[in-house]
Amino acid sequence: MELHMLVLCEFVVFVCLISKGFQIKLLFSISNEINEFNLETENTTRILTNLGSDIYSIAYDYNSGYIYFPRLQSNDIRRLQYPSEQPYTSELVSSASEPIGVTVDSINGHVYWTEYTAKKIYRCNLNGTDKLLILTDVDALCAITLDYRNRWLYYSTTYTTNTRRIRRSRLNGTDIENVIDEEASALSIDFNDERLYWMNFATGDLKYSYLNDTYVRKVFSTNTTIKNIGIYVLDRDIYCVNDNQILKVTLSPVTSARVIYPGTKRIFGLFVYKEKRKYFYRY
Repeated sequence: MELHMLVLCEFVVFVCLISKGFQIKLLFSISNEINEFNLETENTTRILTNLGSDIYSIAYDYNSGYIYFPRLQSNDIRRLQYPSEQPYTSELVSSASEPIGVTVDSINGHVYWTEYTAKKIYRCNLNGTDKLLILTDVDALCAITLDYRNRWLYYSTTYTTNTRRIRRSRLNGTDIENVIDEEASALSIDFNDERLYWMNFATGDLKYSYLNDTYVRKVFSTNTTIKNIGIYVLDRDIYCVNDNQILKVTLSPVTSARVIYPGTKRIFGLFVYKEKRKYFYRY
């Protein structure tokens, strides 16, 4: 009995961390703005306005807590601290020539971006220093994402039917190769199942292939053409843009898609931010 009480007391004294759960927020861009939509409260907040450009992609570095975004018409890459208790303001990271896609390498502290008509991929440090040309392609460039486990950059080319492909290179721009003959307006990787997902801009289809093969699987069709750009995979769920809506696509137990943000204006870039709530201690 005494031994039982001792064990029980030690168990009670042990510090237990109790998480109240996670908040998920959609960070998305419409013309000239970046907004936040809280899935729990269903509140929409304008983070930045009067940006002077369409924002076709959004990336985030959880280590430093910065959002990175390219301004296509204003020719630069900018960032802002997120979340913040202060009014949101952005700061210049680097100048660029029609930047359209952006991704972050949090392990090495780099941000990569594609330049549309210049047909180039650049890299710099997260604070904008040490800008470096990674590669020059023969075709116009669009989306970009990073496979940090296998150290590949995946990017898409566009402009003509014959050059709409998904390609990849090493992080230093070497070993460039064609992966998929598809037109991809946005790319995202599911590291749990080792899949590359993309939106086909022309058809509105959501598709994927495994990272180690080139066979294309179709998940579903939005039935909306030439208006689907943003996509992000989080915990095996796929969040994607369907014109002015954001859809959540769940693959298991059966594939289903539902509207989680019914907007009124066309949406471009999308990032899904998962926020840990505060922990409570019980003795």
